[in-house]
Amino acid sequence: MRRESFETPGSVALAISLAAGHVELETVDGTTTEVELDARGAEEDVLELLENSRLELREKHGAHEVVVEVKDRRRFGLRAGELDVSLTVRAPHGADVRLEAASADVRGRGRYGFVETQTASGDVEFDDVKRVQAKAASGDVSVESVGGDAAVNTASGDIVLGRVAGETVAKSASGDVTLRNAGTGVHVATASGDQRIDAVTEGSVTLQSASGDIDVGIRQGSNVWVDARAMSGDTISELELGDAPPGDDAPLVELRATSMSGDVTVARATAAAELGG
Repeated sequence: MRRESFETPGSVALAISLAAGHVELETVDGTTTEVELDARGAEEDVLELLENSRLELREKHGAHEVVVEVKDRRRFGLRAGELDVSLTVRAPHGADVRLEAASADVRGRGRYGFVETQTASGDVEFDDVKRVQAKAASGDVSVESVGGDAAVNTASGDIVLGRVAGETVAKSASGDVTLRNAGTGVHVATASGDQRIDAVTEGSVTLQSASGDIDVGIRQGSNVWVDARAMSGDTISELELGDAPPGDDAPLVELRATSMSGDVTVARATAAAELGG
């Protein structure tokens, strides 16, 4: 195992690059960033990977940047899968993350700033970020809470977002998209993937799918303008105005939902979704 510890008071950014493996990130109280890199496999190959990997601290734009570059196994003449790489990083709360990986799984616990990830088949999961931009091929992307905007693009991977305070832009081909609590605007496009928006309060909501189903919940107290169409599927509206409809000063949701062969369902958000915001 290789360990490095860096003093990183103030703004911190993590720049991580690796081909495959497991990445565990955690934010903690304090001003120190700790990095642990390990691998399992033939001893000679493990030592070579650890020695040739780059773990360093540098100043960038007035902030501390911790660089972790795990060299591609192919550079050492190794076949994929011969080494099981494990990377653990503990950094102060609010650290930014920029990560590039192929088949590595990424788990981020704690509170982060701007998170930018680009992966192939690895899954990405974070607890709490200020802003996120993620791209994946067959990997899933999951973020529990986003304090600002979220932009996520996958091919066959599923997208699951908890609360997003800002604008959400999500695109997937065959993956499903789930957004539990939307902020100021939502734009989702899928091919065969289903879309589920549990609760939205205001703003422009544009949902488009070829063969996927679309379900969207409008928060209690919000006005709604709806243009929902299902070409060969069913269009269902369960909205009930009740005895006291929202007033003129209530938030307005402008909903445009279109599916070619899937169903489109518009309803008031459930009590559980309301509490989740």
